[in-house]
Amino acid sequence: MEYKFRGKLLKERARTFISIPFNVWEVLGQKGLIPVKVSIEDLTFECKLVPKGNGNYYIPITKVILKDLNLEEEFDISFEAIESLTRINNNSPYSLEKPIRKIDNIEIIQPQHGLCGQACVAMLAGVELEEVITIMKAKKWQASLSKVIETLDYYGIVHSNKMVYKLKKDQELPKCCIINTKGHLILFYDGKYYDPSKGILKEYDQNQITGFLEIVL
Repeated sequence: MEYKFRGKLLKERARTFISIPFNVWEVLGQKGLIPVKVSIEDLTFECKLVPKGNGNYYIPITKVILKDLNLEEEFDISFEAIESLTRINNNSPYSLEKPIRKIDNIEIIQPQHGLCGQACVAMLAGVELEEVITIMKAKKWQASLSKVIETLDYYGIVHSNKMVYKLKKDQELPKCCIINTKGHLILFYDGKYYDPSKGILKEYDQNQITGFLEIVL
């Protein structure tokens, strides 16, 4: 089913979104990161809706799409839910049954600023950072959470269906997960935090954690 509305672009730091003006949980009956096909006027692309809590969702807008849009203009927008994205994981040599590797260790990758999402995937897959940048088709500041998840799927890395938000007091993290720390992604594995900007940390301020995506080992 196609859902239509009028909307404008919303800037948040270096990223751009479109806010969906209705409760997606109630209308679509789905939760988590929902794969969709989006149309903005004559532009069509695939993405995963970004959950903002309580059924509120954003449509992420990449720089490639943004260059053809006016930030001040209001657009006719529509989207429909699809089974899965084809942008990244199409024709992958890996699968959930045959992943790229068994995750039993992590080697830190410390890139320059703006590549934290790519680095987290590279650490999990055990591959070079440059390979992930190529597969993800995302350079600095372009690794949205939906692209990170698509690339995990490409490598056959099993993960939970949705992010867990609002970490409860004294809540323990899964043995392995990708953590969102207010827009900066880091990896947690076996009691240690692998921060692409700072290296390996034994402790991390839990107040900085806005959510996590479990990696199923």
